[in-house]
Amino acid sequence: MPRQFFRRISVGYLRKRDYPWYLKPFRALLRHPTFFSVSRRSVAGALWVGLFIALLPLPGQTIVAPLLALLLRVNLPISVVAVWLTNPLTMVPIFWSEYRLGALILGRPVQAISLDISWDWFSSGVAAGWQPLLLGAVVSATVVASTAYVLVSVIWRWLVAARYRRRRPPAQR
Repeated sequence: MPRQFFRRISVGYLRKRDYPWYLKPFRALLRHPTFFSVSRRSVAGALWVGLFIALLPLPGQTIVAPLLALLLRVNLPISVVAVWLTNPLTMVPIFWSEYRLGALILGRPVQAISLDISWDWFSSGVAAGWQPLLLGAVVSATVVASTAYVLVSVIWRWLVAARYRRRRPPAQR
């Protein structure tokens, strides 16, 4: 059941022979069926990759996620779409909560942010806040991504088992 859904929305145009110029160096990788397979392991792993990268304060998350997906051999499109959890609307609340979590773990007080855009403000703000932000981001990314991995795996198995139970004749139920 989940496999049919993901096959319906899966991107098939990258399997063509005529790739755009910017994808030609990756032609051999993109032809590999693993990166577009719709299996429990591939989808759950891709969601883990996408959410983990999305919750880290990194520039170029949409580039980092497919590279990690290629390395871990999980579904490429799902990992890219999962990265889009952080967008300009959600980035500030997510990173603020990660900063607060990191400050709580480190036992530091949460500093109020004042918007005095200058080099001194930037250098002192980054110097004081990067450790709690990074620690909170790694902790929350690990927890959220691992929870999503487990949930997808459990729900996938439950749906497959339910489909199997419906398929059996009534005498065997």
